[in-house]
Amino acid sequence: MDALAPALIINKLDPKQVRCVRPEFGRETYLVGVEDESVSRIFENVMPFLGGLLSEKTADVRRRRLGELVDFMAAQLVRPSEADTQMAQRLAARRAATLNEFGYFTAEQLAEANRSRAANRGALADNWRKRRQVFAVQHPDKSLRERDVYPAFQFTNHQPVKAVREILAAFGERKESWKLALWFTSNNGGLPDSARPVDLLGSHPEAVIEAARRDAAERAA
Repeated sequence: MDALAPALIINKLDPKQVRCVRPEFGRETYLVGVEDESVSRIFENVMPFLGGLLSEKTADVRRRRLGELVDFMAAQLVRPSEADTQMAQRLAARRAATLNEFGYFTAEQLAEANRSRAANRGALADNWRKRRQVFAVQHPDKSLRERDVYPAFQFTNHQPVKAVREILAAFGERKESWKLALWFTSNNGGLPDSARPVDLLGSHPEAVIEAARRDAAERAA
C-alpha cells in the first residue's frame, strides 16, 4: 500500500457506535450509529476493506493526474508538423488581413464616438456585446492594453449594423469570434457571385442573414 495513501482506523466506543478516523486528517472523524452488537461487528469487519478501497481510489486519482500532467508537458515539447505550421500561418495572415482591411474599434473608442458618459469606458460596447448586437475578437498583439477589439464592419457611424444581430442569432454560440469574423470576410457560395457577406451587409442585409441561417443549419445537421 502507498505509504501516503489514506487508511481507516476503527475505534469502537460502545456496542452501538463505531468511530472511523482517517489518520492523515486527524480532525475528520465519522461517528456511525448501529442497531446492536452484531451490526457493530459487521462494521468492524467491513471497514478495513473500505480503507483499502479508499487507498486504491486515491492512487487511481494520482495516476490520472500524473498522466494528465505528462500529456500536457509532452504537448508543449512536440514540434508541430509542417502542415500544422502552414495552417497556423495562413490563419494568422487572414486574421491580420481582416483587421487591416476593415479596421477595428476598441470599447473606449466606441464610447468616445457615442459620447458615452459612463465612468466605465467599456460599458457601452459590453452592453452591445451581451445583447449579441456585435462581437469582439482578440487582437493578435498581446502587448495591447485592450486586447478585445470590434471589427469595424459591424458599425455604421459607430452604431451596430442591425443585420449583424440577426446573423449572430443564426449562429448562436456555435461559432467562436474569429471564425465569425472570417465568415463575414470570406467568399460565400450562397450569395450572388459568391460575394463576401461583409460586402453585402449594407445593400442586401436580408441575403446575408439568409446565408447565415443556411450555413448554420448545414453545420448543425
